[in-house]
Amino acid sequence: MTRLGLRPWREGDEPSRDVVPVTVVVLTRDEEANIARCLASVGWADQAVVIDSGSADKTVPLAQSLGADVVEHPWLGFSGQRELALRLPEVRNDWIYFVDADEWVSPQLAAEIAERLDAPDCAAFTHRLRLVFLNTWIRHCGWYSGSWVVRLVDRRYTKYDGSPVGERASVDGPVGRLANDIVDEDRKGLASWLHKHVSYAELEQRKRGKQVPMRERMRRFRCRDRTETRPLARVILKDLVFPAVPARPLALFLYMYVVRLGLLDGWAGLRFCFFHAWYQAVVDGLRAETRLP
Repeated sequence: MTRLGLRPWREGDEPSRDVVPVTVVVLTRDEEANIARCLASVGWADQAVVIDSGSADKTVPLAQSLGADVVEHPWLGFSGQRELALRLPEVRNDWIYFVDADEWVSPQLAAEIAERLDAPDCAAFTHRLRLVFLNTWIRHCGWYSGSWVVRLVDRRYTKYDGSPVGERASVDGPVGRLANDIVDEDRKGLASWLHKHVSYAELEQRKRGKQVPMRERMRRFRCRDRTETRPLARVILKDLVFPAVPARPLALFLYMYVVRLGLLDGWAGLRFCFFHAWYQAVVDGLRAETRLP
């Protein structure tokens, strides 16, 4: 691992003496390469629930062997599957922590969650995500600084927005911030990452649909859901500014690699910015295809 200064939680680390009253939920499909590390890193939680949507590998037996409760359910989309998790009768706790199968939790983050849930003063918590790409922590290009995600939620005050990709929690109450990060480190390799992002691009194209005029984007911005959990600057850039930018793939690459200093992340940073520009080109190409006679 490269200069993370972190490692996954393991048995014997704090807060091992006390069970933390939270249910960790992991959505899976063919995550044999990642699931054992993920579940081992959340061993401090009272319960781990894996919701599997048709794995053809050893994901399910591995999860069961590690003590997780496994629920098998057809895929409903990212929002739909998370909303399902919030309402599952198998879930023992009101506090739910969504952890992706390719992520892991450090002892520092585990201890902080235990402390904050001892006397919670809000309805959800957000933290940043440390992405490891090609064995490199991507610190720059605007990714890490804007990577705040709401994952630890009280299900009594939370619902999901229905988005097929880029799903967001809508929280009816204050959202606190955690100081420690979760780590995203997929072991399935670059080819898997690229295939996955082609699927994401298809979902993104369906989500965006036709180009929306600026006036309508402004109206939607003013009328946005007040339970929106994204930072305001990110909402403005993504929903108002970026759709109006010409040559979006090139603009995105220059913004990430030059303006936001992705070049400081070395070769991994160059490839990361290039592949995000490629992803935008795929989304734009799919959109153009829908306009063909």
